[in-house]
Amino acid sequence: MIHRRCVGIGGNNKQPVVDQIMSVQKTYTIRCPKCQHSQSVELYHSINVTQQPELKSALFENRLNRVHCESCDAGFRIDKPLFYHDSSRGILIHWMPATVASREEILEEFETGIELLRRSLPQDVEPPSVRLVFTRTELVELIFILEAGMDERVVEYIKYVIHSQNLQRVPPATKQLLLNVQDSTADELLFVVQNAATFELEDILRYPRSAYHATRKLYRDNPGELLNLLPGPYISARSVLLDELAGEEDE
Repeated sequence: MIHRRCVGIGGNNKQPVVDQIMSVQKTYTIRCPKCQHSQSVELYHSINVTQQPELKSALFENRLNRVHCESCDAGFRIDKPLFYHDSSRGILIHWMPATVASREEILEEFETGIELLRRSLPQDVEPPSVRLVFTRTELVELIFILEAGMDERVVEYIKYVIHSQNLQRVPPATKQLLLNVQDSTADELLFVVQNAATFELEDILRYPRSAYHATRKLYRDNPGELLNLLPGPYISARSVLLDELAGEEDE
């Protein structure tokens, strides 16, 4: 169940919730996609990158949960549910690959898990804010956004605007936008256009950072509209646009 994966804590312990989330490995039996050899491997179920910063490097360098076949020596990455925790920054993200269940099922179980956690905690303790992503790319992008002190909803709103105003150039059905935080400047945000099928990076779009700050101020004063457009726990402009386009086709 997702609520076990995403919280992994006991409800009666009054220690702060975020301090209890540790790096945990579990044993899995996997099959090599090349030679079909089966073997038991240790894969990370959750990582606390404050306690073990080397695991963050492994994630970013595509080494986390990477396996080498004992039989043919093929190397491959196992994409499985992973809880990412940076206790120093208060960042908690649950990566749940959509390949293990439908997105609707994931969202339903996620909400159920958060509600169970809320009920298990003392009344004066708020459950941690847990963000949800479906791909490794989304996970890495969100980490950079949060570490930069940016509001992920405002970033997704900007993506929504870019998609909506450039449907021919950036159709949400086949393209996704990724914020390149590292190469953005004090004046401009740099968005990369990625092919959703091949994952190739095809184009670059620039957006004024001043417009980001103006949008952030607007929705800080009036948060309801942005929350209605981009509700959690999975915050995705592309997902919202695809739902809107599907609704238009049904009408």
